[in-house]
Amino acid sequence: MVAFPFCVILVSHYAVDTYSALVPPLLGVIETSFRLTPERTAAFLGMGALFSGLAQPLYAWLSDRLNTRIFGGLGVVLGGLGVTLIGYAETPTILFVLYALGMMGVGMFHPIAVSTIGRLAGDKRSLAISWFFVFGMGGWFTGSLAGPSLATGSGSLRNLVYLLLPGVIIGILLYFSIRKISHKRIIEPHESVSLKDYDWRSVFFLYLSSVFRFMVNMGLIYLFVRWIERHVAESHTTWSLSDVADFSAPMIGWANATMIVGQAIGGLSAGALLAEGKEKWAMIMIPILFAPVVACFALIEPGALGYVVCFLAGIGFAAMTPVTISLGQRMMPFHTSLASGLMLGGAWTIASISPRIAEITVQTIDLPTAFLLVAGFQVLSGLSAIGIKGSSIGVVQKPTT
Repeated sequence: MVAFPFCVILVSHYAVDTYSALVPPLLGVIETSFRLTPERTAAFLGMGALFSGLAQPLYAWLSDRLNTRIFGGLGVVLGGLGVTLIGYAETPTILFVLYALGMMGVGMFHPIAVSTIGRLAGDKRSLAISWFFVFGMGGWFTGSLAGPSLATGSGSLRNLVYLLLPGVIIGILLYFSIRKISHKRIIEPHESVSLKDYDWRSVFFLYLSSVFRFMVNMGLIYLFVRWIERHVAESHTTWSLSDVADFSAPMIGWANATMIVGQAIGGLSAGALLAEGKEKWAMIMIPILFAPVVACFALIEPGALGYVVCFLAGIGFAAMTPVTISLGQRMMPFHTSLASGLMLGGAWTIASISPRIAEITVQTIDLPTAFLLVAGFQVLSGLSAIGIKGSSIGVVQKPTT
């Protein structure tokens, strides 16, 4: 039954993105617990994106090459193991290794799962990928709140391990649910499968747009920590760095969570409302029109208004994410895992430098300028889509299930 594996994939995405979201609100706690410098903290967050990003095209290629979907379930399990065990790290080196392995598992999961969703959805690919995206955002919402709840106050980073067992169970269930679904499209005799036949110019600009989009995402995730911790430190001048980090973590979690709600609403709306072949102008204009929202962080303080801006920022930079994945699969119909891996992990790999760029900007100039820089990345995301040929978007090639 198609509906069962479809639902398992959605739940698996919820689980694996819960793991992804546990760490960002706890960056300040991790920084003080392991005595990291701000530069190393930025590198730590960026390293997670790097390993997740590198894993996606690699395991997408292996999955296509070996005609297997085993990396989907394995990714959920590895993601859970790596991320939930960071509280047991005794040195910064072990901390970095565990987080790298966990995020590699997160990356391993995504292209296999999203290509399977595309295969099962038939001519409803964009809508199905939008639901996939929404369940992932649900996981991010949960993780953003669960991490601080478990690890701050009377808790500790070791409490994250309580979330391991559900992920292991879901990963095993995913493997048995999708392992028999053919990984390759049935090819007609007259069809070509050569990579050289794709419109690589349009694929490149689609990819570039995705890179800048994720640079906005990673930049905001990191800057939320500095933005909120600075506000808390200025309000409580006698507190230690550890006290500031502990108090700030739930606020950072809510900032991420409200941004994620915006991402989910934006992504689902775009997937449902944009007709296939008509996406180009939305990809150009929505990021540009919403860029001033990101710039607003330079002018406001954390609080009710700040959470509203977080929500609107999520809509602006993320609405085109599921559309981008769908377009990538349509542009590369014989290599859908590779297309998904490029638009997700391949873009995340480059975006991993964004926290470090943001931190350098904070140190050398100031925090408001760092937010303005991230807003500039969002404008570049929209401008990059100008290079996509309308003819490439308009050709809709449906896979045979």
